[in-house]
Amino acid sequence: MEAFFESIDYWHWLVFGLALIIIELFAWSTFFLWMGVSAIMIGIVSKIIPELSWQTELLLFAALSLASIFLAQKYFPVRTIDNELNSRAERHIGNSYTVVSNDENGAKVKVGDSLWLAKGFDMQIGQKVKVVDTDSVTLIVEPDTKS
Repeated sequence: MEAFFESIDYWHWLVFGLALIIIELFAWSTFFLWMGVSAIMIGIVSKIIPELSWQTELLLFAALSLASIFLAQKYFPVRTIDNELNSRAERHIGNSYTVVSNDENGAKVKVGDSLWLAKGFDMQIGQKVKVVDTDSVTLIVEPDTKS
């Protein structure tokens, strides 16, 4: 096994890095991207300093991979449509709406051309309410004092 590692040249690191980046195209996680960038950087360092031992190269690769993955997740978080799926209700915070229904299932307020569940206090039909928070897809409301 040691003979295998001793035969690793700078271009092996470059190919390994490109392979990791290609894998990233199918994984969509950015995990392999930063490992691939780290491998390419080790390939460049290995070309500049050819007397580095394979142990040093592996340690540098591991350290650089961990550091780059950590920093990327901290400063460049991946945002997907999943992050925004259930946050539609939050857009209504601060707006005022009219209660159109109040039955055993709860109160409903008219938002545009749709009805949303509302809770927060004992509401009357026709009353104006202001959205102060959300609970999943339910609007948390209080009486609108401006009307």
